[in-house]
Amino acid sequence: MNSLECYKGATAKHSLTLDHMRLPRVVLLALVLLGCRDSTKEGGDPGVSLPPVFPSSPASSTNWDIAAGPVMLVSSEGSVDTAVVVLPEVTDSTIESVQGNLAPVTGLVFDLFGRGGKLGESSAIPLPIDEAKQECYGWPLAGVRATRSGWRVGFARGHAKAIKLDSIEVMQSTDSAALAASLAQAAATLPVASDPTFRSLPFMVRSAYTFRLDSVDVVVADVVRSVNEEANPRIEHLLLIGERAVGTTGRYNPAYYSRTAGAEESTQATEILAAVQIGSAKRPAVIVNIEYDDGRKLGLVARTAQGQWRSIWRSAYTDC
Repeated sequence: MNSLECYKGATAKHSLTLDHMRLPRVVLLALVLLGCRDSTKEGGDPGVSLPPVFPSSPASSTNWDIAAGPVMLVSSEGSVDTAVVVLPEVTDSTIESVQGNLAPVTGLVFDLFGRGGKLGESSAIPLPIDEAKQECYGWPLAGVRATRSGWRVGFARGHAKAIKLDSIEVMQSTDSAALAASLAQAAATLPVASDPTFRSLPFMVRSAYTFRLDSVDVVVADVVRSVNEEANPRIEHLLLIGERAVGTTGRYNPAYYSRTAGAEESTQATEILAAVQIGSAKRPAVIVNIEYDDGRKLGLVARTAQGQWRSIWRSAYTDC
């Protein structure tokens, strides 16, 4: 398993499938120019290196935020009316015990969210597990009655409020170019990657979304750079969250990042599913899907303080 590093700023190939965006030429040009200015120094401060964001070893506690409700729905691949029911307290070492169980969703109504915000609500009906899938680990299934497509996650009604994400793909060209440039600049300031293969290579934005929280603008992005060797293509992914004051321009200050690198066909990558505010405290959090070579995890990355985000929860690993 590839190592994963994460950082919290001091001051500042599946639905459950990844989005593959094609940036305008002007954005790519900006990325190439700025990516080549990788300002990282080989003597980067080792003190900012933290343990993996999503550890591969079993954990005794998942640190689920109970204010987010008892379970979380995630839309099933290729369907808007079938969901997997994620049981937050189940770990890698206990997921075997829930195989074949019916989803504990009777009586619950769920608010459904996507990148565009809240997309309706629905009750949920437990569904039986396909016997053909009992040789792998998966979550219980539920049927939902979604009235709108595009929803990705669901929380029990009243436990989360929507945050609408604005995608770089729908921005005007000047705005998308500026955002891409800012992300390239921010990525270039991060500590040196453990794999020197990627050093000084240009950054490209695979996906990026912005939203506003009171006095700060926030961006969450998947920034990549790659080595296009036919015999051994390699890729580095950066899940980057940055903040800057409302009304300002220029670079976002990194508030969190996680890095993974390796062979292109097997390196884990992260898809942004939605963003919400959790509980009465309205704690901002981004829901992510972490894709591995043959499985996945779900996770929450939440804002813990001004200019600081961290991974607060990750689900058990599933492969079906």
